[in-house]
Amino acid sequence: MAPLRAMVAADADAVALLHATSWRSAYRGIVPDSFLDHDVFAERQAVWRERLQGEAAATAFGIVAEDAAGRMTGFAYVLPGHDPVCGTLVDNLHVHPDLKGGGIGRQLLQAVVRELGPTHAQPLHLWVLDQNEPAKRFYARLGAEFIDPGTTPPFGGVCLPEWRCIWRDPAVLLDHA
Repeated sequence: MAPLRAMVAADADAVALLHATSWRSAYRGIVPDSFLDHDVFAERQAVWRERLQGEAAATAFGIVAEDAAGRMTGFAYVLPGHDPVCGTLVDNLHVHPDLKGGGIGRQLLQAVVRELGPTHAQPLHLWVLDQNEPAKRFYARLGAEFIDPGTTPPFGGVCLPEWRCIWRDPAVLLDHA
């Protein structure tokens, strides 16, 4: 198991780099290469600096996974109570592409459920690109239900089909070893 800790303001650039690295791997051939090759890091850096060093929502929180040397291997960023019906939004869940399949994503989702606490009665949800088959398989293995097909806001110059993945009872994530 990867060591986990709370995300802090000083993590903004490392989170942005991992986020950009994840998108470059997962979205190649889906999002324009010009965005992935040139603009994605600066765009993600601006977003994460604002989120973690600006006036962020008081209830938002992040969890970071690290390797034994303290290098970031994954992260989750969560907006509790984001949607009145679908509940808490896992706005971002990323694992370094070289480490996917090693349990870090599952561990981060389980840490989110634990952080929300046993009295958290809301569902947990996130959005996944329709073309991101590996992520869709991962969420399905963890018991997600796919609902509400939609379209992403523009990023990289495109809007893409996506699905909401929901766990109506997030505690079921704790049952996955």
